[in-house]
Amino acid sequence: MRISKGTVAVAVASTAALALGACSSASEVASGGQANTTTAKYSYGSDKEGVSQVEGVKLNSQLGDLTAQKKYRVGIVLKSLTNQYWQGIQKGAQAAGQQFGVDITVQAASSESAQTEQLTIAQTLVGQKFDAYVIAPESTSNLTPALMQMQGQGAPVVNVDDARIAATTYVGPDHELDGSQAATELAKLFPEGGEVAQIEGQAGSSAAILRIKGFKEGVAKDAKLKLVASVPGDWDADKSYAATQQIIRQNPNLKGIYANNDTMAIGVAKAVQASGKKIAVIGTDGVPEAVASVRSGAITATVSPLPYYEGFWAVESAVRLLEGQQVPQWVVAPAQLITKDTVDDYYDAQGQVLTTLYK
Repeated sequence: MRISKGTVAVAVASTAALALGACSSASEVASGGQANTTTAKYSYGSDKEGVSQVEGVKLNSQLGDLTAQKKYRVGIVLKSLTNQYWQGIQKGAQAAGQQFGVDITVQAASSESAQTEQLTIAQTLVGQKFDAYVIAPESTSNLTPALMQMQGQGAPVVNVDDARIAATTYVGPDHELDGSQAATELAKLFPEGGEVAQIEGQAGSSAAILRIKGFKEGVAKDAKLKLVASVPGDWDADKSYAATQQIIRQNPNLKGIYANNDTMAIGVAKAVQASGKKIAVIGTDGVPEAVASVRSGAITATVSPLPYYEGFWAVESAVRLLEGQQVPQWVVAPAQLITKDTVDDYYDAQGQVLTTLYK
């Protein structure tokens, strides 16, 4: 793919040698896996520190154009398709399947907290013996039994977004950067400083843990900003609405609020509007409803990894692995700040990520 428009902000500490990706003489298999650790074709260590990295937009320039030599089957397990974010990832995965001639099956749990249900879905797909798997676990451990079975089949496993697990390749953003980007934007909006707050995602979620950390550390770097509250919203708009009402009552001079995802940011924005105060609201994900709110001014900004491309790069990575290419262990998605000034560069009028950004 080539960059056709826009500048994507990504956090890549260093793009290491690509040879760490696909083949390994000492495959890192989760405990209980059945893969032969001396002859395994794929490694499963994308959750480790210091893994090799490549920006998603540079997959083509570093690995070359991709043409699948056979019609592969890829099984995909997402968190839940009730969230517009995962719907965006699904659309990208389907587009990649069509482009590369891949037969893909996408399934997801009924909610982002239905961990046992998601495991059942994953194990059912494993029983169908796909050539490769793309999974987005609801926690770092709920899909471990299915993951061990995938590894036992000797299949490449691509981990897309959120919980980092022992996969061949991880495709997703630096969630800590999502939080720090929000803090940086609030510092720019209020150079004189002021009180800010955070609405946290679900406890135990890898994305929430890292975004909370990134935001708190980002605020701490600016002596003029003061974090007065950081409370759970559990990825829920209604809970976030109620939490925001309480924060505003307790902190009448509040300047800005960062919500760990856009579903919560939408609830936060409604509470801010009801209060009649001018408080900046920043979310994360870039889902259509939040993008519309950025356009209207109800939400100040959202930090988006451009979910459509996460789904596309996840399937592309799976196919490249099946083709024997050495895909880096982390395909980095953007941490792109979307504001009223930049939204049209990345999203169409319906709030969908432009599919012509990279081609």
